[in-house]
Amino acid sequence: MRAAALLAALLAAATAAHAQTAQRKPQPGAQQRQVDDGRARALLAEAQGALTRGDYAATEAAGLRLLEENVRTFGADHANVAVAHQLLGEAQRRQGKFNEAEGNFRRMLTIYERRLGPEHEYTAAALNSLALVLEKLGDYPGAETLLRRAVGILEKKLGRDHPDTASVVSNLARALDSQGKFAGSGAAPKPAGGRATAAGGEEAQLAARAEEALKRGEFQVAETLHHQVLAIHEKTLGPEHPSTATSMSNLGNVLSLQGKYAEAEKVYRRALAVREKVLGAEHPDVATSLNNLANVLQELGKDQQITVSEARARVRTGAAVGAFTEVESMYRRALAIQDRALGREHPSTAVTYNNLGVMLALRGDFAQAEGMHRAALATMEKVFGEQHPDTAAVLTSLSLALDRQGKSAEAEASYLRAIEISRKAGNPRNLLINASRLGYSLAKRGRNREALPYYKEAVETLDFLYSQTRGYSEETRATFLQQFSAIYRETIRLLLRLHRAQPSAGYDREALAVASRNQSRIFTEMMRQADVARFSGEPAFVAAREGREALQERLAQLRQGRATVPVTLANAAQRVAELDAQIAQASKELAAADERLWREYPRFMELTNPRPVTAEDLQQRLLRAGEVLLSYVLLPQEALVFAVTRERFRMVVVPVRRSELAERVYRIRRAIDKVALGESVLFLREIEPETLHSLYRDLYAPVADMVAGQDKLLVVADGPLQTIPFEFFVTSYTPAERAAFEQAKSANDGSAERPFFGEYAPLSYLGRKHGIAYLPSLAALASQRLYPKNTALAKLDLVAFADPVFAADAARAMPGRTVKALSQLNIGFGKGAGGVPAIPRLAETAEEAKEIAQVLGGNTHLYVGELAQERVAKELHLRDARYVLFATHGFLGGEYLASDLPLEEGEARRLPERPQAQPALALTLVGDLKGEDGLLTMKEVIEDLELNAELVALSACNTAGESAQANNGEGFAGLTRAFMYAGAKSLLVSHWSVDSLSAKALMTSTFRNIKSGMPALAAMNDAQRQVASGRYARGGYHFSRAHPFFWAAFVFVGD
Repeated sequence: MRAAALLAALLAAATAAHAQTAQRKPQPGAQQRQVDDGRARALLAEAQGALTRGDYAATEAAGLRLLEENVRTFGADHANVAVAHQLLGEAQRRQGKFNEAEGNFRRMLTIYERRLGPEHEYTAAALNSLALVLEKLGDYPGAETLLRRAVGILEKKLGRDHPDTASVVSNLARALDSQGKFAGSGAAPKPAGGRATAAGGEEAQLAARAEEALKRGEFQVAETLHHQVLAIHEKTLGPEHPSTATSMSNLGNVLSLQGKYAEAEKVYRRALAVREKVLGAEHPDVATSLNNLANVLQELGKDQQITVSEARARVRTGAAVGAFTEVESMYRRALAIQDRALGREHPSTAVTYNNLGVMLALRGDFAQAEGMHRAALATMEKVFGEQHPDTAAVLTSLSLALDRQGKSAEAEASYLRAIEISRKAGNPRNLLINASRLGYSLAKRGRNREALPYYKEAVETLDFLYSQTRGYSEETRATFLQQFSAIYRETIRLLLRLHRAQPSAGYDREALAVASRNQSRIFTEMMRQADVARFSGEPAFVAAREGREALQERLAQLRQGRATVPVTLANAAQRVAELDAQIAQASKELAAADERLWREYPRFMELTNPRPVTAEDLQQRLLRAGEVLLSYVLLPQEALVFAVTRERFRMVVVPVRRSELAERVYRIRRAIDKVALGESVLFLREIEPETLHSLYRDLYAPVADMVAGQDKLLVVADGPLQTIPFEFFVTSYTPAERAAFEQAKSANDGSAERPFFGEYAPLSYLGRKHGIAYLPSLAALASQRLYPKNTALAKLDLVAFADPVFAADAARAMPGRTVKALSQLNIGFGKGAGGVPAIPRLAETAEEAKEIAQVLGGNTHLYVGELAQERVAKELHLRDARYVLFATHGFLGGEYLASDLPLEEGEARRLPERPQAQPALALTLVGDLKGEDGLLTMKEVIEDLELNAELVALSACNTAGESAQANNGEGFAGLTRAFMYAGAKSLLVSHWSVDSLSAKALMTSTFRNIKSGMPALAAMNDAQRQVASGRYARGGYHFSRAHPFFWAAFVFVGD
């Protein structure tokens, strides 16, 4: 916040109150009396000075004398007495004396409410101060209640855009986050976001906006705003001012959150230097800067010997120089400062002990780390009690240090204690961390059955936490998942070990259920949200949902109350027992409410409390006769293939590394992408049938007998497998077939009799045996089959967009916003005039659209050339169309989501230096675009299009989802899932940019087959065979389209 901003306002007001007391006119009827407030003024100045210096013990002593003097001078109910309580409470809060601080803040609140009224700004400030203490005590529901009231007062008095309002909203958001409510989901009120007109200064308003951006996960926006705040402070206050140092520290925090540790280091070093010079080497803020700097140095791997300047600084502060590394030296110096300024038993001191312990543990010094963690634990237990969430957090660090020393029994007991605290306090994040670590510890020692319940609890908790992040940006949510994605893999590996020991115990089925939780998570939740939106306004649903939320709120408050029963309370045991009984009753009522919602509105419950898709779900409710489903999980050391029909289930473990499969896929895509970017088509000969056969051998052959005889194959791929079509797998490649292929390859010289690529025609491809439908997740299948969208009578047979205009000319300029949007995309074409990508026009797609319209007949709308506009796509009633065609370029926009691959030992997770643009379809980019930029992005498809189409065809490049380099397992991360969310029942999408004539032939043949009565999947498969049998001539050479590049680019997605 800025609690400091409100505190400063209160102190300034207090000074004014003292200055005016002798001159204030008495109220009518009151007896006039003269007041000598000289001593009170002096004590106030003394207390404020000590607070500014960070000497909190001196502040408290002066505050006590000020309180006594103000009561004597003004009376116990005077506003100046409240000021003394404020100073006392703040000094005690800074020293970790939270119970004493709470008492002073409550007395301050009472005085302000009585003297100034319940709606006064100072009352709001008192509510904020009291809430900060309750937050420290772990009473997050209590803090939330006070902060909501403070926000209401300040919005009325100062406006939503005032920086003080924004600051209290920020505190409220933190209190909500601590309860797992995640303020970004909409639970917290948000400032309007416009430029503030109230007082407070431009820098204060910018800082408030930065905090809001940070809560939304918009790190780049927050960084820009903090840069602006720093620039203002440097100009107005100077580079060596405490507020300037605070601005530096805030900027460093945002940089650190983005993984920009080198930049954060520079900023933190500047802040440290300013604070040392201005505040003095012994100020607690210096200790904070040392902690921040040590943390980023650790992330950068700069755990080096101390520098000369640091050695000198240690000498100046009286610390032994020793041979510590720079990071350790900083932590120890911070400890020395906090020991002297705050005391050994202050929570901030305990946090530094814990940080130092973590650093020592990373260095392998677990014995010394244990000592640090125990010191921190002793303080937390004394200040907060044994059941406090902060106590559990230190227990987590201690458990790890014990475990790594081989003190298994002590580590297990410590983990169990942390888990129990987290359960009772309702702290899901701590529960997730400790349950997963205990599971790992047990499994490491071969106690697999004992480990499984803890891993299951961790997975359930992770799903719950992820569901609570709705409202954050997609990148932020993906980053949240990446922090804990290893838990899913570890759980599956544990289930594999148990399955090997007991093959008939059902552990293979449990592995499929866990895998289903982590498939295309963001997309899966989007589909659930779309389903829930259909009944979200029903009164019965609203009542049931609100009743459940009220019970959840009550239960959370009871759990927090139990966790924060003061250790000094006389009847603490009795109070805990009473709360346990109330918690049990509330839990029973919540279970009943959940049961009702699962029965009447299961899709809502799957959104708020996700459940996996199980083998039983597939066999009993989802799969149809004649269907087989293959679901893949690529682990670092092996690949899992799950094969499911209505009658049979099998899990196969293939001993092939994920990285090895990724390398094969990369080799294939490298050759394809060269050709797609305009290089010689003969690079396609780099794709060896042996590679295509090896994919068949590892990924399909082990379950081929389960697929044999089935009518339809459904595939849920994983990671790099989501960037290739299974149709081009070669099912047989014997030595004789190899010899025949090589002989034909040598003989094919590009003549009419022996066209290039003719050698690929005799190969046996999987696509010739089976029609394959792809799904991003098992949950997507459940969404489409259990919660189908109501089918409306189509008023249009086809809506098509084709041959957009990309290049500017004398009559049509390219808008500036379009130029900017194009610069953020991954576009492989060269640069044209003005550095704008020279995107080639697709004139033949106009004929493609017209021919498809002619084939389908009926009522069709074609938007060709300049008419193929983004605004038209958004405003048109696409939901009335049976078929929708976009025949244009598609751009991925970069690795939109970071990789989910496991980190190597010691590797740090890095976020992109700048946010990547979203995947998009290119429509007309020049002329009057009606305020649009011409790029129909994934976000716009989700938010602005409503579809009910039987089939959407994206006759463009790379519209299947992600780049081959992303390999992130999210899959279908782009346009495909966006169109599914918008309501498309199925799609035709491409994995790579195929030549336009092949695309045209495949699309027109597919729709001709559909018109003749074929199902869409069979229609596409027949069209692929037609394309593969064709050939073309160019530059005097002849080429066969038998190569998979020409016919296998398009895949069928959906049901």
